[in-house]
Amino acid sequence: MHNGEPATTQSTQSTRYGTAVLTSFLWHLAAFVAAWLNTLVDREDTSCDDAGGFCFTAHGSAELLFILITIFLVFSLLVSLATAAGFARRTRSAVLAGTLAAATSAVVAAALIIALFVLNAAF
Repeated sequence: MHNGEPATTQSTQSTRYGTAVLTSFLWHLAAFVAAWLNTLVDREDTSCDDAGGFCFTAHGSAELLFILITIFLVFSLLVSLATAAGFARRTRSAVLAGTLAAATSAVVAAALIIALFVLNAAF
């Protein structure tokens, strides 16, 4: 017994962590699929024939957004692997722990990206 809680076996902790990681992965996969489906939508593209310089079409923008979201989600998933262990120990539900890990990792990843932009603009 530790802090009034019943002792859990290593196997139970491992299973809860695995379920939390799987849940977090599925949330990230859902976001990835949504971003991918966005690239498949038909858009009215404008012609870049009369553009004097750099030109972005709607389809090109969607593909660039997909690439950026994929990079963000990979980083977020890596952060989620670290945070899932703490949430799995502190919550009763492994699914809730995975959901909290996914949400927390997305916030952390977004905060780091914003901090990078701010630091880049300052220097």
